[in-house]
Amino acid sequence: MIEVKNLSAAYDGIPVFENISFTLADNSFTALCGKNGSGKSTLLSLIAGIVPAGLKYSGEILLDGKNVFAMKRDEAAKNISLLLQSETPAWNLSVRQFTETGLYAFGRLPQSECDKAVNEALEKTGIADFADKKIFNISGGEFQKCRLARCFVQKTPSMLFDEPAEKLDLPFQLKFLEQISRLEKTILFSIHDLNTAAFFTDDFLLLSNGSLIQGKRDDIFEPGLLSKAFDSQAAVFEHPVKKVPQVLFS
Repeated sequence: MIEVKNLSAAYDGIPVFENISFTLADNSFTALCGKNGSGKSTLLSLIAGIVPAGLKYSGEILLDGKNVFAMKRDEAAKNISLLLQSETPAWNLSVRQFTETGLYAFGRLPQSECDKAVNEALEKTGIADFADKKIFNISGGEFQKCRLARCFVQKTPSMLFDEPAEKLDLPFQLKFLEQISRLEKTILFSIHDLNTAAFFTDDFLLLSNGSLIQGKRDDIFEPGLLSKAFDSQAAVFEHPVKKVPQVLFS
């Protein structure tokens, strides 16, 4: 369970969000939405116990009752994984080696155990065929899959994804979201495409003008609410096949 209590954050005295609170139940699958600059990446980093440079914050974040900011890094890495929006690798590792770095918090594991975990993650993300390629020699979409594989190999009970489908081709975007929606883990993922999110989850967090609204899909897909959150006129309709709400902005 993830509990956020009275959390506020600001850069140089300018608030990102103020006094937000919510709870994510075990094994929940929740979409985090909001316009650019609303604080999605900042919130995900803080939940993982990472304080971005220059950020001042107050409030409390509990992971299964423990304060994430009091956890040692290896303890946090065993309990929660985070895929940041972007990353520049420092070393030209192979895809397999890069994926294996997700196991660092577990210390020295038998090589057979490492190989099994890595192979499973490579297969899940569809990158086993180029596991020996160097990451400097693969495409941006392929590297995104490597980063997803590194998260999978950690096998943490809670997972945070910041725009995980970005840079992926559309078929794999949908496949990936369906895949993680089936995991029995507590998952929070940010996504700019509300319509795609609506296909996979009924649980939403919406950052809007410094506040946070937690609700079910039908509650969040309300024209007035979305118009205010995205500073654009929203029209909501039902998808003719999926029978879930969709939104158009104008």
